[in-house]
Order: sequence, then C-alpha cells, then structure tokens
Amino acid sequence: MDAGATNVARDATRLGAREGLYPRALGVRFVLLPRTLRLLHGRSGRQSYRGEAVVERGHGLCSRLFARIVRLPKAYAGPIEVEIQAGPHGETWTRRFGKSTLRSRLSGRDGLVLERLGPMRFAFALEPVGEAPEAALARTVSAHTGDSITVSSAALPAAAMGAPTSYGAEHGEAEGERHDPGLSWRLMRVRALGLPLPRGWFAGVRAREFEREGRYHFDVAAQLPLVGLLVRYRGWLEVAE
Repeated sequence: MDAGATNVARDATRLGAREGLYPRALGVRFVLLPRTLRLLHGRSGRQSYRGEAVVERGHGLCSRLFARIVRLPKAYAGPIEVEIQAGPHGETWTRRFGKSTLRSRLSGRDGLVLERLGPMRFAFALEPVGEAPEAALARTVSAHTGDSITVSSAALPAAAMGAPTSYGAEHGEAEGERHDPGLSWRLMRVRALGLPLPRGWFAGVRAREFEREGRYHFDVAAQLPLVGLLVRYRGWLEVAE
C-alpha cells in the first residue's frame, strides 16, 4: 500500500472512531468542510445557536394539510434558535422560528443520515460541494476540538476520495451558490409510517449547508408534484469557536 492510500485509511479510521454523526457519515471527507460546518457538526452534548431565518410556505389546501401532518413551521421572518443534542447514537435538532418549532431526530446507517420528521423517514447521502476550503488542502487541519489530522490525502483526485473538490450546476446547485463550500443532502429513500414511497415524488426536496463570508448558512426546501411548495426555510447561524 502506498503512502497516500495509507493516509486515507488512517484518517478514515481516526475520524470514524470519533463520536459524532457527521464525522462517521463522511469519514475523511469531514475535513473538507469549511470551519463553521466542522465546528457545528463536530461537537457533542447540547449546543445552542442563534441567527436569522426566513420561512416560506405553500398556500394550497394539500400543501397546508401535508405541512400540518409533518409539523412544518409557519411563514416567518426573524430570529431563529437551533438547539442540537448530539450523542453517540444520533442527534435531535430543535429549530425555533418565533412561535413555531420544528423538531427532528437524526441517526446514521450504512453511510447515510436518516432523519425522522413526524411520520416521515428520510435517508440522505451527504456530499461535500463547492470549492474545498484552503485549510482542507493543507498538510494538517483541526477537524474539531483542536486535534490535527493529516489531510494531504484530501488533495487527491475526486475518485480517490469519493467526492470532488467542486461541483457545478449539473449537481443541482444554483448558479450563484455553487462556489460556496459546504454540504449537499441528496435524498436516497423515503418512508411514511414504515412504508416505502417513490423517491421521484420527492425530487423537489433539497437541503444545503454552506459557509459564506465566514458564517454558517442553511437552505432547505420541499415541494411535491401537483402540490407545489410545502416549505422553504433559509438563513444563517452564528457558530463561534
């Protein structure tokens, strides 16, 4: 085994051994994330973050009915508070948009992140997107809590890492956002009350986390064929060291 392959295997093992849903799901690719994402997703225990958000809701009868079943937040613009309870078996996210609360439970299985939202169960593949941050291409980087990990392997070609250092519009990113480094959530499976649903019904479900001007941003949207927009919420959080 050559030195590059040895570095990849060692880094993946060390990251995989960490407690944390995202380091386990991403493996060595975790170090490709920008600083604010590594901080937010690399911490354990209970953490709270504040920022600003805008929530858009669909207006049709079916859209409102589905949103009520899944307990989606109401239309809103203003402060947001996000509380994350992270442990070895998964994470609980509580998002407070004014008087509306959106709570979901996240866990990992077979390299995917599973999200439980009311009676719905979604399985996502996490993919680093955008230009890789400079720190990820350096000799070492602090993945979280100050530990240094050799990531010279992060500069290897995409095929060696399982993810490219940049994505274009062909991966579904908006023209104005594709250079912001972060994570894209690609939907793989959907279940309702334990029953599988056609993934094509949910092609309009997308989520992205990214860093812009040193600040953590999120953009989540869901729409269904014939039903239209269910919800879109986007905004930013302050993530301090």
